[in-house]
Amino acid sequence: MVEQLNCIIFGMFLLAAAWEDGRKKSISILLLLSGGAAGIVLCLLQRDNCFKFTGCLVGIALLAVSKLSKESVGTGDGCFFIISGLFLPALSNLILFFYGLSLSGIFCGLFYLLNRVKGIDVGKKRIPFIPFLVPVWLIMVMR
Repeated sequence: MVEQLNCIIFGMFLLAAAWEDGRKKSISILLLLSGGAAGIVLCLLQRDNCFKFTGCLVGIALLAVSKLSKESVGTGDGCFFIISGLFLPALSNLILFFYGLSLSGIFCGLFYLLNRVKGIDVGKKRIPFIPFLVPVWLIMVMR
């Protein structure tokens, strides 16, 4: 019962974050705090999984990369993955990150090439990352 609730609440959090990131290219603090609070409550309800907080390491690593790269990687992405680590085990969080990164890379490569052919310079264009996680999450849920 708690696992289904975990899946539903994380799906709602992911969709809200993807919508906000796609529209504004940022995620609000209120959404992150509410997702984090829900994740902590659900994590505590699942008593059999005491190492669930290791899933947050993906987000912590992203925050470190964000600080080292002067925000080339968004801080919101790191915060999102810290919160997703409360909902997902470490391996699932890594899968979500790497497949989302792959999908984002393919899209950005095609976007760059198509605009390059048209003669448009999109070298400084910023693409939101969280929306690329939605199809990956849907595939993960369907498995």
